[in-house]
Amino acid sequence: MAEKILIVDDNPHVLKLLSISLEKAGYEIQTAENGDQGIEAVNKFKPDLVISDVMMPQTDGIEFCWMVRENSEIPMVPFIFLTSLSDQEMEIRGFRAGADEYLVKPVDRKVLLEKVSTLLNRAKRVKTVENEQVSQMKGFEGNMADLSLAEMIQLLNLNKRSGTMEIASDKKGQIIFENGEMIYSIYDEKFLGEEAITQLVMLKKGIFKFEPVVNKKVERNIQGSTMNVLLEACRFMDEESQKQ
Repeated sequence: MAEKILIVDDNPHVLKLLSISLEKAGYEIQTAENGDQGIEAVNKFKPDLVISDVMMPQTDGIEFCWMVRENSEIPMVPFIFLTSLSDQEMEIRGFRAGADEYLVKPVDRKVLLEKVSTLLNRAKRVKTVENEQVSQMKGFEGNMADLSLAEMIQLLNLNKRSGTMEIASDKKGQIIFENGEMIYSIYDEKFLGEEAITQLVMLKKGIFKFEPVVNKKVERNIQGSTMNVLLEACRFMDEESQKQ
């Protein structure tokens, strides 16, 4: 069965060009002209990946992405932003809203297909872990070279898991979850709470291990919701990458 891609853009010419390129590559395509139509299509079409323009009338791409992440039936669907603006601030806003990739129009067909393939393959790995381990009552472990810590936090949040995740990289860290919400975190014995999450999300290598056991003696040091804390951590990571 062909993987499904939703394209959202108010420019019919862009919709046509992207549709042709992706259909030739073997994907099933659905289109929408704005964010309002897009969120309806997300819940009906259940795409495996979403490509959306940023600047659109009515509901723009940023708001549309927020709606997908917060209120849709598939909040973890891979999301690519398209824009004609080479604007770092807009790029940061896009990643903060929950985008996975950001491409400037006109997009090279080869680059587009490579990004689509990479995100779809990553989503498959995440789904495999979710089906086989995360949604079950048992613990699990993995390598951050295969699945990022941000992806694992999202999975635990969506599956409302309770337990403790131990992270081992150059330094050690810990995150405690209750019903999918992060309530406590420490990294390198000096970063606590949301600051620790920011440091942990930036790790590119290491291993993590989750056990369905919660240390009830810890004092909560994360007050924000898991998704908001995670988005802020990803925003900071994106800003740091722009400086390099």
